[in-house]
Amino acid sequence: MSWVEIDKVANVPKGKMKMVKKKDIPITVANVDGKFYAFYDRCPHMNAALHNGVLKGKVVTCPLHNATFDVTTGKKLSEPVFKFPPEIAEKVPKEFLKMLEEEGRKIETRYLITTEVKVEKDKIFVKI
Repeated sequence: MSWVEIDKVANVPKGKMKMVKKKDIPITVANVDGKFYAFYDRCPHMNAALHNGVLKGKVVTCPLHNATFDVTTGKKLSEPVFKFPPEIAEKVPKEFLKMLEEEGRKIETRYLITTEVKVEKDKIFVKI
């Protein structure tokens, strides 16, 4: 593993995330109150791109099934929630929605894969 420059500090404001690909690995950097954390940009439930999710404090919410994770530790905080927006649910057969919900619950949700971060001057580096 080696240190790889991700971006400049100014490009990842407090409360925001940014995904970059380095060595063909999608890494998301999150700025939590001025401290940076990095993780593999895929939800460990069904592979959704987490940078498309929502960051509130140190918690990122998956954009696909609403599972939540602590970006500072990688710990899973909650399991996925299978609620489809009404405009989608009304167009899909109820039996199919039920099957998706049941099968989705069978998929094990693991912790985020996190990596070390360091800041030197105005640059963010991660270990990959």
